[in-house]
Amino acid sequence: MHLSEKQAHRRHSVMGQMTIAAAALALLAAVLVACAPITAPARDATATEVATEAATEAPAEEATAAPAEEATAAPAEEIAMVGDPARGGYIFAMTTGCGCHFNRDLGAPAGGNKFEGPFGVVYAPNITSDPETGIGAWSETDIVNALRLGMRPDGSQLHPIMPYMAFSNLSDQDAYDLAAALKLAPPVVNAVPASELTAAPAPFTPANPPPAVAPTEGVERGAYIVAIANCGRCHTPRGENGAPDMTRFLAGAPLQDTIAPNLTPHESSNISFLTEEQIASFLLTGVYDDGTPVEGPMKMIIDSGTSRLTEADALAIAQYLKSLPPVASE
Repeated sequence: MHLSEKQAHRRHSVMGQMTIAAAALALLAAVLVACAPITAPARDATATEVATEAATEAPAEEATAAPAEEATAAPAEEIAMVGDPARGGYIFAMTTGCGCHFNRDLGAPAGGNKFEGPFGVVYAPNITSDPETGIGAWSETDIVNALRLGMRPDGSQLHPIMPYMAFSNLSDQDAYDLAAALKLAPPVVNAVPASELTAAPAPFTPANPPPAVAPTEGVERGAYIVAIANCGRCHTPRGENGAPDMTRFLAGAPLQDTIAPNLTPHESSNISFLTEEQIASFLLTGVYDDGTPVEGPMKMIIDSGTSRLTEADALAIAQYLKSLPPVASE
């Protein structure tokens, strides 16, 4: 039997995804420690539903259904979901890695990096699987609550300098997949000093409930990735109180000794002159359309994150950026 070109392409794609899924788990530990490249494994929807149903003893839709108000404030239930660590490795890359936790001396996400500001002093926690000084004794649900609500297992609050405001946008399954991946980070003993804060951090309630299922394509997918990658942290200007000025979302902002560029399609932005394909290529390769390689903070973001995205996800980001309301650069 002869396959049409479309059928042959689909068959090749499915076989490739199966191979990726098998290889992803084996490479996961290396990704977490050494930022080795990884490609997104495909999710078998049927297998996921079976695993979720087995864990919850209830239909999959009952496991995720909850009123919006409860979803924004309540921690996840212990039996909510089962994480897929192979897929979690890709989510890790999608969030551009956990660089704030990476200890260069120990060569692992063992924490200890110091952050100072008006809030006091915060030390990035050890997020390896060491049970004493890291998160090895935490359940997947404990990790999900830390990711999305900034809540430790004992109910205490992490400081909002940690990126849980962005991770609160993770879908239910993506959050559990990332948690499962983090639990595979090789254990590294590193007792991190306690943070010294000027005031206790307030409990965090996300503005919107996290999606039960992540968007899979187009502008919606791009918006989702930009949110969990926290692109606004560097590219959105801040007001006098230090909070991001959301009326100028992604319009560019000072960053260290440079400027994080305007990512809206305003005529003052380079984005307006680039095609979606050119933007996607830059995210994957770190090379501008004129052949110049990227430098500065964005090089780390590309090396540890966007270069590992699928072409479809890189293009989705480009489509989203081109769809934004144009805002002039300062």
